Amino acid sequence: MKRKILSILTVSCMCLSFAGCAREYTVDFKTEGSPVESLTVEKGTVLENLPDTQREGYDFTGWYIDSSETQKYVGGAVNEDTVLYAGWKVQQRTVTFETDIESQIDPITVDYGTLVSMDSVTLQKEGLTFTGWYRDEDRTVPYDSSVPITEDTVIYAGWEGPVHIELGVKAFIDQAAAGAREGCEGASLLMALQMTGHAEEYDYYSFLDEIPYSPDSSPYKGFAGNLWEDTAEIDAMMPQPVADWGMNYGTAINRSGCDVRQLISMLKKGHPVIVWTSIHFQPSELTYYEWGTYKLYNHVMLLIGYDEETRQFKIADPAGWNGGIYWVSYETFMGSWDCYRGAVEVY
Repeated sequence: MKRKILSILTVSCMCLSFAGCAREYTVDFKTEGSPVESLTVEKGTVLENLPDTQREGYDFTGWYIDSSETQKYVGGAVNEDTVLYAGWKVQQRTVTFETDIESQIDPITVDYGTLVSMDSVTLQKEGLTFTGWYRDEDRTVPYDSSVPITEDTVIYAGWEGPVHIELGVKAFIDQAAAGAREGCEGASLLMALQMTGHAEEYDYYSFLDEIPYSPDSSPYKGFAGNLWEDTAEIDAMMPQPVADWGMNYGTAINRSGCDVRQLISMLKKGHPVIVWTSIHFQPSELTYYEWGTYKLYNHVMLLIGYDEETRQFKIADPAGWNGGIYWVSYETFMGSWDCYRGAVEVY
């Protein structure tokens, strides 16, 4: 009887030795994209609702049991340490070419991250010289073939040659004829806005009714002075408050400090530019007040054209000089404008 009891006890111990000993395995995820934490699961666990991962420029296609992405993981019990590999399909991007000539280059579709070389691609256009390829519409940022294509891209052909731009004024405003002795800022702004399809319901007088006045004597805060007569005040308004005023009707951006090339670029877009010059284009220089920088003989007018062959700018001058709309030489314009370079682009 004792031997029988001993036998039963031995069996009981053997059973206890296996209790709670389920084997655990690790499931690792190799992504090449956003990381996914490993899982620790018991033997026989069936993996469901596997996590997704992301990778710039690629679409996730699922998990694979091999790094070559040839055998897709289809589920099943985990009975050993397992590695799953993320599968990817590269996205595509469209590259478009703006040549400005009749002979167009068809758009191409490339894989994300592809290098598109334009080094050997040249164009011809009568009367102009091809200057290369550019990233931006203004042709100021050269295209770099060593930079991968990661988004839909437009590549622009650049040209050099005689530039001729003339923007049409819808309704010329003669401030003197209207009796606004100091109203050149408002006249220039309203002409520019109406040229670009804004504030068409206004005439000069109703527009001046909305001019923002300076709370003190600073033309950097609004119009300082009297529109209708000469006063001891400065009787002027500087570029930023003019731009702020213009934003009530269209788009007006303070471009003060820009160079001549940038002025011409704005005109090329069909955007008139309000410029701080001097009355009758007298040579001007900076002068200083307690409220900021000013310029001698200051006058505001509208830049509406440029001709490269004759090196002239076209002006709409609210003072009515030379009939109000006229051409002025590059040197004359720069002698008046360059010291301060005040400019507001309107569109």
